[in-house]
Amino acid sequence: MKGVQIFSHSVRQVLDNLGPALKVSGVLYLVQVVITGALGYAVASTGMNGMGGGMGLGVVLVLVVSLITGIWIAVAWHRYVLLGEEPAGYVPPFMGERMGSYFIKSLLIGLVLMVLGMILGMVVGTLFGRLLMGNMLVGMLLMAVMVQVPMIYLGLRMAAALPGTALGQNPPLMAGWEATTGEWRPLLQLAAIMALALWLVNLISWFVFGGYGVTAQLWQVIAGWPVTMVGLSILTTLYGHYIEKRPLV
Repeated sequence: MKGVQIFSHSVRQVLDNLGPALKVSGVLYLVQVVITGALGYAVASTGMNGMGGGMGLGVVLVLVVSLITGIWIAVAWHRYVLLGEEPAGYVPPFMGERMGSYFIKSLLIGLVLMVLGMILGMVVGTLFGRLLMGNMLVGMLLMAVMVQVPMIYLGLRMAAALPGTALGQNPPLMAGWEATTGEWRPLLQLAAIMALALWLVNLISWFVFGGYGVTAQLWQVIAGWPVTMVGLSILTTLYGHYIEKRPLV
């Protein structure tokens, strides 16, 4: 099954290059965690009403920092895997032009997916609202199958050429969609595997750590790093295989 092969290849991409992966992302991911944690602590200490206008400013700061560091990690990781460009230190070079182009294309893809996801979510909610509200476990599984899988599938096809932007090749926005034409079976398999992995992460958060509190938040932080890196590796693998025609090994 090619979808399984792509997923396992991407996981090995991280595990076999754990040192470079930490150099590319460790400090930047830690910045995300610290900034987000600081906002959460401030809200818990003073309450949303107590923060006043600072609440909105804090949320904007978290979003901006997360966006910049996330794209920074993505560009650096794509370049390491595809070009062998390993950072000299523990923070990869800041490539403003590459990151800007990456952001614009990611934003366009994200807006399309957001609209489609809202429509699909409303349809599923209308048809299966009682079932979704009646049992959290069943609801989470149903949303994963009927919403997450198709949305991940569409996202993979639309973003398959995105790593090329990190390399400075600036492929057309829909180059990934064109390159993966006829490959719906392996990409649907891959989308199902990714949705299952995310479902298991959320399942552990809710039913092992209670969904809230310090332990649940700590789990999300710990699980968030491999989820991020494997997700980026999947895009890198799709680009290498379908755009650059590299074999899957």
